[in-house]
Amino acid sequence: MRRFNMRSLSLGERNEAARRLFCDVAPFSLGGIEYEVAGGGVDLDLTVTRVGRRMTLRGDGVAELRGPCQRCLAEAVLEVPVHCVDYAADGQSDAGDDEPYVRGYVLDLERWVRDALAEELPVQILCRDDCRGLCVECGADLNEVGEEHRHDEPEPRAGDGPFGQSGAATVK
Repeated sequence: MRRFNMRSLSLGERNEAARRLFCDVAPFSLGGIEYEVAGGGVDLDLTVTRVGRRMTLRGDGVAELRGPCQRCLAEAVLEVPVHCVDYAADGQSDAGDDEPYVRGYVLDLERWVRDALAEELPVQILCRDDCRGLCVECGADLNEVGEEHRHDEPEPRAGDGPFGQSGAATVK
C-alpha cells in the first residue's frame, strides 16, 4: 500500500483508531548506491488520534534494509526501526514549507515511511561493525585476506634512470 485514506478509519467514542498496514517502499539511492527494503516494504502499526479537528498520526515498524556495504561492497543487511509522526488538521498535514504527507485525508504512506527510515539510517551502512574494507592497492577484501595481507615495495623499473618515477631530473 502506498497511500491510505484516513476516512476509512472508524475513530469511535475514544477518538482513536489503530490499524496494521503493509507499506510498500520502493528501492532508493543513498550516496549513489541502491538499497532496498526486504520484502518490498514494512509492516506498520498505524495509530490515529483525533482531538477536535486535529489528528495525530503515529506509525511504528521495523525495516530490513539490504544493499552493498560502503567499505567492502559485500551485502549489508540491517534492521532499522521506523518511527513516523505527523499532525494534520482538516485533512491536511501541518507541514509548513515541506511537502505534506496528508492531503485531502489521504496519507502518502510510502513517502512518510521512506523519510522516517532515512532519518534512522547510520552514517555508514556496513556489513558488520568491524568491516576492514578493500585494499587500496589491489582491491582485495581485507575481511577475507586477513591481517597478513601486504604488498612489497615495488622494484625500480628498468629505464627509470636519473629521472625516477616523477619525471624530474635528480641532481647528485
